[in-house]
Amino acid sequence: MSNLKAHEYKENLNKCYKVVLQSSAKGIRAVEIARKLDIHKTTVHRYLTSLELMGKVEDDRGIWHAKTGEQTIKPLEKEIVIELPMPKSEWRRIAFLEAQAKESERLGLSLLAEDMRITLEKLKETRTIRIKGKNVDDLDLEKLGNLIQQANKKSLKVNLRGLFKSLKKSRPDTSQGQ
Repeated sequence: MSNLKAHEYKENLNKCYKVVLQSSAKGIRAVEIARKLDIHKTTVHRYLTSLELMGKVEDDRGIWHAKTGEQTIKPLEKEIVIELPMPKSEWRRIAFLEAQAKESERLGLSLLAEDMRITLEKLKETRTIRIKGKNVDDLDLEKLGNLIQQANKKSLKVNLRGLFKSLKKSRPDTSQGQ
């Protein structure tokens, strides 16, 4: 192999290794490397085999990871939290419930105030989307849109009036204090 060809091969190996290194947390397939480097997948397999023999990468059933010493870089667990805004149609009811909770607390009706706060917290939970995983960076935006729609539907099913009435029924003695 001439010096020029050897130099080109070494540069291409380094490019391939960098792509694997950047994707090492989740791993990458040879086809994806070929697409990123705009070279044929057979050539990528040749580079990956050379890198594997050099001890720089390892193959896990077609998914390639960079090796650092003895250990492969493992993906970190991540969490995305999305809090959806409250619909304008619910603002008045929520403000009323918050005011009632404060007033109940002021009057010494701590159980009623606590029930109202729990109700508000449950409503907030219906407006929150939590996504945990190792590859949350690769989350499909269509799936995320579906999750938001589901949270909206779930939240709209929560009837604050009905919850408030059920709280009153469950605490018939709250008007007399505690």
